[in-house]
Amino acid sequence: MGTWGDNRNSGSTLVTSFEKRRLAGQSEYLSWTQPNSPPVSALMTNGSTEAPNGLIIAVSPRGGGTSTVVALDLNGKVVWRTEEWTGDDKDGDGIPDQAGQRNAVASSAGIQAPMVDDEGAIYVGDNYGVWKLDQDTGERIWFSRFSDYSGNKLASNDLRLFNEGEDGLVGNVFASGWHIWLDRRDGSPVVVKEPDPFSAEDCPLRARLYVSASGGEIDKSGELDELTCLAYSANNTVPQPNNLAVRPAIPGISEHARYLFTYAGPVGKPDQARLIAYDFTYSDEKGWGIRKAWERVIDGLTGASPTLNPDYTIVNASDAEGSVNFTYVETGEAIPNPDVDFNSFGSPANTIDGLYCDWWTLTCISPDGKTVIQADHSATEEIAAQVLPELDDYAIPFLWGTTPDADYIGGGIVDPMRWTATASVGYPYFLGKVLGSTTRLGSLTPTAMVPVTFDAKTGKLMPGQTFGPELTRPGISQANGLVTTRGRYVVQKAELLTLFYYYLFQGNYNFFNTNDVSYDDVSDEKMIELQETSAKLYFFGLFGSIGEEGIVPDPWKVPQPEAGITIYEPTSFLQGVRNQIEMDIALVDFALANLCVTAGCQIEEAAARLGYAAWNLDRSVPHQLTEAQTRNEIQGAARQNVQMATSGAAALCRRARAQLLANQPQLPDAPGLILAKQDAANCMSDLESALGRL
Repeated sequence: MGTWGDNRNSGSTLVTSFEKRRLAGQSEYLSWTQPNSPPVSALMTNGSTEAPNGLIIAVSPRGGGTSTVVALDLNGKVVWRTEEWTGDDKDGDGIPDQAGQRNAVASSAGIQAPMVDDEGAIYVGDNYGVWKLDQDTGERIWFSRFSDYSGNKLASNDLRLFNEGEDGLVGNVFASGWHIWLDRRDGSPVVVKEPDPFSAEDCPLRARLYVSASGGEIDKSGELDELTCLAYSANNTVPQPNNLAVRPAIPGISEHARYLFTYAGPVGKPDQARLIAYDFTYSDEKGWGIRKAWERVIDGLTGASPTLNPDYTIVNASDAEGSVNFTYVETGEAIPNPDVDFNSFGSPANTIDGLYCDWWTLTCISPDGKTVIQADHSATEEIAAQVLPELDDYAIPFLWGTTPDADYIGGGIVDPMRWTATASVGYPYFLGKVLGSTTRLGSLTPTAMVPVTFDAKTGKLMPGQTFGPELTRPGISQANGLVTTRGRYVVQKAELLTLFYYYLFQGNYNFFNTNDVSYDDVSDEKMIELQETSAKLYFFGLFGSIGEEGIVPDPWKVPQPEAGITIYEPTSFLQGVRNQIEMDIALVDFALANLCVTAGCQIEEAAARLGYAAWNLDRSVPHQLTEAQTRNEIQGAARQNVQMATSGAAALCRRARAQLLANQPQLPDAPGLILAKQDAANCMSDLESALGRL
């Protein structure tokens, strides 16, 4: 979950989603009011991470310079949180007093999800260094301060893990241009490389940045100069070098580990960006190092993270024009852009079949442009009708006769069988009829979000879904989601755009009538201000009372967080296990068809899918079988029989994969190929047996 949309980095996305779900919990974040609640951000976080102990880890930066790292249980309750950060500098040394102290992670953290290693350690970057925290308590394991070994002035929130054991590194290329990689055991620097030309220390132009404040403007340009470099005359173009993807070194196959990132365009090219590849190097004499492999100039601006396809051969750099800018990882050679219009703000996701998926249009496309699958947008009105009422004779003029509609955006999970996203449901708002035609004023009002699942092969809605108010939550989601190994769909809820929208369209039972419900997170003073605003709007007689019942579904008439995490779970965990085994059968079926060394066979992909199946059978199926037994969906003896069959299948699939990779870089010999086929076939047999037992 490290980068926007690039959820290939989270193995939990291999867990099949589900259609029949229920609300399992919601984070306790209530903006402004709940005593001792964790601070809440206007955005909160773009992705959460599942720790090996099952907790959901998120970083919450909040306005006003505060932040915290929180761990939630599967009901959204806080298990632990770090010390709340403040930027106070009482000693006046220019460094906040809490910087690097105890476990107070700075407010600059949280733009991306924290990273978690196999042992459960949590890694978070802020503007002062990198933190390693304990998954069970949130206690500090180590803190590595950048200023101790580099001149770095701005951290990366998008850390990456590389290798395991004694060779394990954590790091990135930072927004200031520094490349920093640390030893994961103790945080000591392993690779520290100064910025290349045209990074923070070598800019052709310093942009001026002014922050509006009460009574005037504050010139913040000096601080900006220390943080980042803007492209020539492009005051709104912030480079994004912290978007990074790692290509693992494969013994005998790949001699390098490559990482890629986007950055500002060349000098004098304000409307361009660069996609850059670096390789790790190592020698006994010099130890670790890095060197540039290639860079490609992108015609359009980009703020999106690069996304690698599953076999690490193709990377994208989506730009502001909607082009994906596919590029060969090894050479940096451009691939002709297919006819597609992707959103540049978030990185596309990847399917296991190598399709790139844009979560703003919910369209998936192959790099050659020959395969295009789009989610069924004709169902949006049907979804919205189950969530919100139509507004006939509504008291607000531009909502007269408005029918609710939906967009699919955010919370995206793609696996071989299903796609899951959140639909943002609201009312397109209109000015009314002008010269006989309806004039549209804007897009969907931020009203509600609800999970939706599609068939990955056709884009059609999976059958058996409901989208009623009991599953919807006020707000929208434009962030990543994940499906945990324990079978929960976790999705971030983004900030409601303004208080006006919040109380006009969602909290209207507070704003316009006297229903006996709480005023959520608004103080008495703020409510008086809103009521006075309402009175001013009423002077034309346009705004009437909505009535005692209002239009707000009863499940919404509870305090709602401004931003936070919503957690869904399947109504049947046993059905979730069936879905996963069916997915694993499909993975093994692909492998069996490609266990050959003739032209056209995809033997490397066959090995990869055998590995995916084994991972899922080991990491996820046992958890969800246990959940099913806890809920009396399956009895102990039956659960043990199914788990024995799936564990046996995992061992066989993993052994088949090992046979295929034993002689790298050579292809498997005839005896090895025969053994791999036998193991894969037996893995399939065990999976079919397990499915039959369910």
